[in-house]
Amino acid sequence: MTHLPIDDVMGQIVAALGAHPGVVIEAPPGAGKSTRVPPALLDAGLAGGRQIVMLEPRRVA
Repeated sequence: MTHLPIDDVMGQIVAALGAHPGVVIEAPPGAGKSTRVPPALLDAGLAGGRQIVMLEPRRVA
């Protein structure tokens, strides 16, 4: 699997969500936010049988 920038902080993201009900992740496009974070949260058991909701605002020119 190709290394993405988000991989360097995935442990911190998982730990933060283990301690808090939500976090805001801000990183440039292509960092791996949408493709890596949700599976990592599921693997860590943080969904607890619930849904993971991702909000991805888009700007329209």
